[in-house]
Amino acid sequence: MDTKNIYNNLKEMLCSQDMALKELVFTIARSQKLVRPKNILLVGGVGTGKTTMVECTAKEMGVSLAKVSGFCTSTGLHPIVLNDAFTKLFCENKDKLQGIVLIEDMRECFIYGGFKAINSLITSGNFIYNKHLFDISKVMFIGEVDTNDLEECFCEKENIMIDNIEDVFLPENFDSNEICNIIEDIVLFDEENINPSDIYSDQYKEAIRRVFLSIDCKKVFGLKIYMDDMQTNDICKALKSPISELHTYSDDLCEEYINSPAFVYSVASHIRESLVGLHDLDDAVRDVASFDSKRKIKVYKDNSLMRI
Repeated sequence: MDTKNIYNNLKEMLCSQDMALKELVFTIARSQKLVRPKNILLVGGVGTGKTTMVECTAKEMGVSLAKVSGFCTSTGLHPIVLNDAFTKLFCENKDKLQGIVLIEDMRECFIYGGFKAINSLITSGNFIYNKHLFDISKVMFIGEVDTNDLEECFCEKENIMIDNIEDVFLPENFDSNEICNIIEDIVLFDEENINPSDIYSDQYKEAIRRVFLSIDCKKVFGLKIYMDDMQTNDICKALKSPISELHTYSDDLCEEYINSPAFVYSVASHIRESLVGLHDLDDAVRDVASFDSKRKIKVYKDNSLMRI
């Protein structure tokens, strides 16, 4: 496996995340040779390309990938979601359970107390569902962690001070039941149309910080890869990438218009302001195209349904 060529090929498609990509490719390649794969946490804001980077890297390296989300809630862990992921990997590898499981929102596990269950699952190397035993010791786990509005919870290095020295060295001492109660209260307040963010923000952030920085988390997810923030110019570059979904609009938008710097920059600005990923361009493209069309700019092709 020529990791340098793989990295160079992916670098052309994945913009502005060179260091994160380099670490990801190297770690996946090295994990193929280890008795137990090294698990990763990808840490960065929404739209920085975490999911896309893992998907493209796995495809380029010929490694099977299964994505899971929403399996950890206030009611506990839902094993059927994990069972489906492991079954997919098992079938794709001709009755060998190996590959990557991508957990799309690890913050849920941190908040709802589900990390202990994930920790136990990964550490044991076994998964039991409906009396069937899966050997998952060859499965690599990659967790995505969104930092939006919670950047201070995911700092690479803690600010160690005398008055928080015990928290720094004993971060695993938290009450998961208390955190679950907090989340339930937030849901209750939301139903009453009351914004409780200021009331519980400190407890919410502290719950995430303690788990994220805990010794258990470091043992299970041995590597944390931090994504660079995407600026508007970075998003413009990504929109021009060969794998960008912007190309799917070429049958509806005029070639001169869709390739114009003004259109690309407007879409990028929309994406940055709305905090959506590069894999969800519909609102941005439609809003920008509609606005420009009203300005008498030739936007749509004659046979485009977007103009109706």
